Amino acid sequence: MFRTLLIVFMFTAFAACTEKGKIMDQMVEIPNSKWSYEQIPQFPFSIDNASMTYSFYLKLRIQKTYPFENLYLLSHIRQPSGKISTVRLNFTLTDDMGRPLGKSSGNSIDYEIPMIVNRKMEGVGQYSVALEQNLRDSVVIGIESIGVKIKEGIPVF
Repeated sequence: MFRTLLIVFMFTAFAACTEKGKIMDQMVEIPNSKWSYEQIPQFPFSIDNASMTYSFYLKLRIQKTYPFENLYLLSHIRQPSGKISTVRLNFTLTDDMGRPLGKSSGNSIDYEIPMIVNRKMEGVGQYSVALEQNLRDSVVIGIESIGVKIKEGIPVF
């Protein structure tokens, strides 16, 4: 009886920890914390419900020595039809005093920043998001890893 209750409790606790509406959460490590123009991480995902909107979040881990207060990216979303939509995004990483807006841990700072909010998708199928660094420097030093999280948003009427 105790074992059964323990299993039920653990299953309930695990189910409560999963984030509601999350359909994808991936990160890739940037080798040697040096992100060049040629490195364009791809994040495939699947849409099963075209009657919802979806919100995209940038996941970022930088070193405390990262030399900039912001990060410019090109976000490329490939739809099932093959069409690619590109948006240039600017993420502010520090406040007016130069303090990081993310969560510090050791020598790193973690961010989860809204990237695209409540986007209606083309339809069901396989998609991918590609992130391309778009700063003046061809190699940006201090970015440890980058990723994308996607969550279901509100119904489309």
